[in-house]
Amino acid sequence: MVAFTKRLGILLVTLPISLSSSFVPTRRTNVVVERRHPIFSTKTDNAIQTDADLSQMTVVALKDRLRQLSLPLSGRKDDLVKRLLDNSDQQPPQPDTQEPKQEEAARSSEKKEDDDSTIYNNLTVPALKERLRELGLSVGGRKADLIERLLESNDNTHTEHEAEKEDEIEIEASDDDLTHPDLSSEDDDENSNDTDRSESSTRRAKRKKFWKTQEVRDLIKQNDQSAIVKAEEMITQLERMAAETGDDEYLPGPIQYTTLIEAYSHGGTVDAAQRAEKVINRLLSSVDSKDANPTTQMLNAIIGAYASTGTEPAAEQATAILEKMEYIKDFGDGTVKPSVHSFAMTINAWSNVGSETAAHNAEEILKRLLEDYDEALEQDTEYAKELKPNNVVFNSVIDAWARSGSNSAGEKAESILLRMEGLSKIKIYDVRPDTITFNTCIKAWCNSGHPDAPLKAEGLLRKLETNPQYPKQRGGMLIVRPNRLSFNTVINSWAKSRKPKSAVYAENLLIRMIKSYQSDPFSTVKPDVITFSSVLNALAKSKATGFKAEKCKSVLNSMITLYEDDGSSDTKPNVICYNTVLNACAFSARGGPDERRKALSVAVETFNELRRGQFGLSPDAVSYGNMLKCCANLMPPGSYRTKMASQLFTSCCNDGLVGGMCLDEIRRCLPPREFMQLLAKCGCNKPLNQGRMAHSVQLSQLPRAFTKNVKAGDLKDRQRDSYAPKKTKNIVRGRKQKEHPVLRRPGLLIEQSWMSGKDV
Repeated sequence: MVAFTKRLGILLVTLPISLSSSFVPTRRTNVVVERRHPIFSTKTDNAIQTDADLSQMTVVALKDRLRQLSLPLSGRKDDLVKRLLDNSDQQPPQPDTQEPKQEEAARSSEKKEDDDSTIYNNLTVPALKERLRELGLSVGGRKADLIERLLESNDNTHTEHEAEKEDEIEIEASDDDLTHPDLSSEDDDENSNDTDRSESSTRRAKRKKFWKTQEVRDLIKQNDQSAIVKAEEMITQLERMAAETGDDEYLPGPIQYTTLIEAYSHGGTVDAAQRAEKVINRLLSSVDSKDANPTTQMLNAIIGAYASTGTEPAAEQATAILEKMEYIKDFGDGTVKPSVHSFAMTINAWSNVGSETAAHNAEEILKRLLEDYDEALEQDTEYAKELKPNNVVFNSVIDAWARSGSNSAGEKAESILLRMEGLSKIKIYDVRPDTITFNTCIKAWCNSGHPDAPLKAEGLLRKLETNPQYPKQRGGMLIVRPNRLSFNTVINSWAKSRKPKSAVYAENLLIRMIKSYQSDPFSTVKPDVITFSSVLNALAKSKATGFKAEKCKSVLNSMITLYEDDGSSDTKPNVICYNTVLNACAFSARGGPDERRKALSVAVETFNELRRGQFGLSPDAVSYGNMLKCCANLMPPGSYRTKMASQLFTSCCNDGLVGGMCLDEIRRCLPPREFMQLLAKCGCNKPLNQGRMAHSVQLSQLPRAFTKNVKAGDLKDRQRDSYAPKKTKNIVRGRKQKEHPVLRRPGLLIEQSWMSGKDV
């Protein structure tokens, strides 16, 4: 295009000189290079143009023949051959002096195609697909299909370059052709060619913009961090291409700028949102550009950028942009109008703040939306369709209250639910509660800290289990059913509750889930690992549940049975479930001798299942710590406890799983002297040789082999006060007097469940 413009300018400048010349204009043949193939010679042998002969030609040669006959060039090779055979009665152009050169060019083209085919055959399928993605082509099919697709792309590119060369050669025609009175038909042809070239340039610009935009959008969908960089490069490249070619079609338009702002919105930072707003300000200042006017989609993308940051200043900026959109709608040209999506994202921005004030602001924005919608119904029915409230807006406000942590969050959320039920009966509103609405209200009650929060949440769950129905906009009824999240949220609420029978309520919910799942094969309330873990946690921390070790083991067995029946990974037990059962056994010491004996039996059985590698599991540092805690809490002091604890600690050292809890519990199980001897027997004899005390041994001083497989969170000293030296407060003559630590003989230690919540 640049060469065409330059040469046309030269012709226009030299035109007066040509007119003033004294020579007589003569008609000259337009020198247009036509690529020809030997098959289209002047020989009258019709047998040459057979299906077999045409099939042996390359795609480039076939397209050259079609171009000479003014036939379409699209389609695969078989389509080109069929098109030539159908139009074989047309007279091919006469040969010219350029035919030998064209034959040589065709042969070189065939050779190039063979070379490309060889190169592509040596590439792997992933490499071929990567090249196809760069060209914006489909990546489906086998390897042969991928290679053929690449070869056709090369042919198309070659054809475009040759067409541009033909255009340039046509521009080099004589000045006589521009001035001779008998060449009016040729002038019309040239004008037609100029129009075709302009349309071709426009199509190329649109394709370039489309593929660059699509590349950035793919990165945005993949949450790739390089999406922002690619989007900025896209804008820069398109602007540079427009400047180099002089074609405004290459300039980025609203779609490209919207994509750039969407890339910023996925950045999740205030800086990215501010950069997105600078793009809008730049567009507002560039009034000369036809594509400079911001659109509703651009401003919505900026609101989304602020919403993703989750800060109060960002939510205020999002609200300011929404107010600016409303101002342009009321007092501006009306090109930008806030939609229901604009209100929903602004509400989401306040929801992500997570405070009571933010929840109030979100509810105020919802009220403004309803007021604007009622006003639009009276004045502009078309705009009312864009502003029609939906479930997303109401659910976002409920979520804002659920995240606020306010004591009144549950009541506020449930009042919005009741309002949605009332609006669902009015046809002009497309609002009706769904499963997400009920789950978010349950979440609001559970996070409110209200004393009766678990009971209120279970009340909503029971209402949801009745499968309430609400009328749809286009007829029919929406049946709302509970899902797994509904039950898990209520069970977790009971697990955190300090009510006496909270563990019993949690266990009953689990039983209801199992019965519902087993009775209905299409049930959506199948329990998973989170469900069982929450119930086990509730039982382990319960103070009013007797024989909780056996109940925890029963729940774990139910989980194993459910997993063995369907083999789903959702119900596969993990090491946390086993550790929770061991923790429940360790805190069964408050019961009688019978309960302690059964708890110890359950602990040994559970730990042995872990040691056998059931379900591919193995004990971790917490498992060994809980098992040693069972020995200290459930077994009386004596040789049997010493022997069992020594074996556990030795195995723990060999596995490299000595954590803070393990070191603490072994000192409870063994007397100090036997503990030091056990350390020396395991390979750490330095403390014994130095004559150190048992309480002075720190986890960081043990050999690296003892702790090599411990997670970072378990590498903490958990020294008990009874083993640490007490700080002296007596001051004699200005000096502090050290007191010897009082070491009581380890015995049966009663420990409340809430003291070691980290053990779970």
